Amino acid sequence: MGSKHRTTKLGRGWLITLAVVLSIIVIAFIVNNYHAEIHLLLHPVPGERAKLLALMRQHGLVNSILLLALVALFNAIPGMSNSVVCIFVGLCYGPWLGFMVNWLGNICGNCLVISLLNHIDISKRMKSQRILDLLLNQKHPLIGLTIGFMIPFIPSILVNYASSQMHIDQRRYLAMLFVGMAPTSFLYAFGGDAIFKGDFKRFIPIIIALLIIFACYYVIRKFYKQHKANLAE
Repeated sequence: MGSKHRTTKLGRGWLITLAVVLSIIVIAFIVNNYHAEIHLLLHPVPGERAKLLALMRQHGLVNSILLLALVALFNAIPGMSNSVVCIFVGLCYGPWLGFMVNWLGNICGNCLVISLLNHIDISKRMKSQRILDLLLNQKHPLIGLTIGFMIPFIPSILVNYASSQMHIDQRRYLAMLFVGMAPTSFLYAFGGDAIFKGDFKRFIPIIIALLIIFACYYVIRKFYKQHKANLAE
């Protein structure tokens, strides 16, 4: 009898566990490196804001790489939100450098997810989600998937799975990812910096970013209703 060749699939649970363990290790390094700053954040002292800001922004490349790695890992873990980390990045590095760390971290996290999709089992529950059906049946798939990346409460694994199923080429995928990850990365970095400084003028770009995200949510809901109507005909 001939032997059958099987494609080995990695357990999704094992990969999530590995990502969680790596995240804990990275968090341990970050807590160790930012011990004084975290203490001041949790136990604020009147008049120490300038000292805290100076302490946070004196950290160099190694710490920015650690935070970027944590943003990427939290982005890659299904059901995990990296919003707190992204806000902390905005606190540490200010709005523009914080935006770059968040943006690159989110891009790396999604690239990690899509590179592993062909090697992991996707659950039937995930495949049956309505939002995935919508992403797979877009009239303008590149626009729809880009919007999917923009909206924080759409799991990135679903957008990546839809991209994989639709065989989006690498160049277009990266273009969608670069554009799609920008608004929330911007929002969290500028939000963290504005909250820390108490500067209400800095909330104007945050409001604009929120409006963009809500507009994207409206568009994707409209596409979904149109898709349902077409199926009913």
